[in-house]
Amino acid sequence: MSSNGHHVFVGTARGSSKYQFVCSCGARGWQSNSYTSAQQMGKEHIRKRQAK
Repeated sequence: MSSNGHHVFVGTARGSSKYQFVCSCGARGWQSNSYTSAQQMGKEHIRKRQAK
């Protein structure tokens, strides 16, 4: 996922089997049991950055 210079990657959290998004700006999402949930958090992060 990417928009306005923000590139979001969803993968497993460091040292965990849970998922989280990591953005090129350094933002990280909460750890989630669901890949889809982590992906949605990443999309929400991008949407909020576009609104500013």
